[in-house]
Amino acid sequence: MAMPREWKKSSRDKFRLSIHRNGDVAVNATPLTSDVDGGDVSDEELSTSKLRKRQQCAIDLKDVSAEMWLITKLAMQLLWAFRVSSKWIIMLLRLLMFVLFLLPAFLRVFYFWLCSPRVLKNIRYGPRGRNLLDIYLVPHPRKKQPVVVFLSGGAWIIGYKAWGALMGRVLSAYGILVVMPDYRNFPQGLLPDMMQDVNVAMQWVFDNVHTFGGDPNNVTWIGQSAGAHIGACVLIEAVENPSFAAWQPSRLRNFIGISGPYNIHESMEVFHAHGLDRQVFAAIMDHNVLKYSPTDRMTNLPKATAALFPSMHLFHGTADRTVPWTSSQSFVDALVGVGIDAHIKFYTGKTHTDPIIEDPIQGDDPLLSDILAIIRRSSPAESPQPRPDHLQFRPPGAMLPAMLVHAARRVNPF
Repeated sequence: MAMPREWKKSSRDKFRLSIHRNGDVAVNATPLTSDVDGGDVSDEELSTSKLRKRQQCAIDLKDVSAEMWLITKLAMQLLWAFRVSSKWIIMLLRLLMFVLFLLPAFLRVFYFWLCSPRVLKNIRYGPRGRNLLDIYLVPHPRKKQPVVVFLSGGAWIIGYKAWGALMGRVLSAYGILVVMPDYRNFPQGLLPDMMQDVNVAMQWVFDNVHTFGGDPNNVTWIGQSAGAHIGACVLIEAVENPSFAAWQPSRLRNFIGISGPYNIHESMEVFHAHGLDRQVFAAIMDHNVLKYSPTDRMTNLPKATAALFPSMHLFHGTADRTVPWTSSQSFVDALVGVGIDAHIKFYTGKTHTDPIIEDPIQGDDPLLSDILAIIRRSSPAESPQPRPDHLQFRPPGAMLPAMLVHAARRVNPF
């Protein structure tokens, strides 16, 4: 059920949105800046705008601090769960080195996420912990913008909605409204909890995205790594069990899976070799690996259900050591076997994170061109299209020297 909405308007702000749940104000969305209004701005209004921006940054920083405290408490539980394996210590050290090498670029993206008036943060979509989402607004909005819902990865453990901020920044600049839901991670929740969170978030998107200028009939769902796995599980569950979701998977224009672990039996052994112990992995999957293995689930679906799925697009790097490319290949084979419209593309020599982190930072982003092409082809005729020159798009130069990106690739634990 859609939440009641109330719009307020002022001379300076294009819109200020208050979303209420059970009579309580849940969030006040950050106002859009004057580049949307297109009107003249006085010195007094400009000064007020700068003050409001600083205040908003302070509020957002406080919210981030509260979330970090929650993550710290959960990390203590996680460390206890990981006591059965020592490999994770090495992987953690490699992760810290990876972040250190790319830190200047990460800080630039973090500043955009924290302080940009185009990023509406911590909008509540459900009653559970971490049931919050961020929305990346289009700089010069028109009616019925294409919508992307991006579900981040993180091995079901360290996922966070801000991990996709770089993608949100770029996609929104190209005329696409981006929604990034957070969801409970292990040990705060098991896979059924994650699926339920995502299910509720998708319902919220269909019910509310139009109030932000998005087109609820032109929604593309993108999942990366664990996010792709959770997304695939939600789609299959919604098709097999209609009572699971109030929304229909066929309402989606596309599902795009990036480096997803769809064969959980295979992934369990690979993740174990990387330090995620089998016992912890099985616990994350609620000790029901077969049920939460999308490739296995697809083999049992009747062909009559094919029309209930959106168009499926899978992308994978051939040098991915965390989730082998065969995971996407076997899943697309299962999808096609049922009669679903499914496509796959491999990026030669790319690792697990290259398409979403290293490539954009280095100034090369073939994945973005592919995503924009898919959205453009599938958008309804009356919907505003992404910029027609998207196939020639490249970020404006590298964010870091190639030497640092290369060093980060060498220590990347993923």
